[in-house]
Amino acid sequence: MPSAPVAVPQPQPEAPRQRHCLIVDDSRVVRKVSRRIVEALGYVVTEAENGQEALGRCQLSMPDLVLLDWDMPIMTGIEFIASFRAIRGNEKAKAVFCTSKSGAHDIHRGIAAGADEYVTKPFDEATLRAKLQAIGAI
Repeated sequence: MPSAPVAVPQPQPEAPRQRHCLIVDDSRVVRKVSRRIVEALGYVVTEAENGQEALGRCQLSMPDLVLLDWDMPIMTGIEFIASFRAIRGNEKAKAVFCTSKSGAHDIHRGIAAGADEYVTKPFDEATLRAKLQAIGAI
């Protein structure tokens, strides 16, 4: 008597990994606006009020994207980005300054410190989206 065909389990495709964004700004309003934009782009968001808090979060779980302010208490964005880039495992992480500093010198300094892109405040969704597309973050 022929045996019944045996069902062979097929490998299931892995669910796409959710991308994680860390928003670092001492302004709750800016964090809220930024959160709304990046969540609409499919990111899961974590927030930090200063560079020191953000650095601690990165050491626990490296985000895919960091949006950060320059002028913050405790640890500035420039201090943060230097320490962030020194953490092992950040090679694919993107960092974008979102700051009111708009001088060419500041932009060059931010990029030289390790940021991938630079957005001046106030910014809108279209501007941030374009910058994130330019660096491959969306």
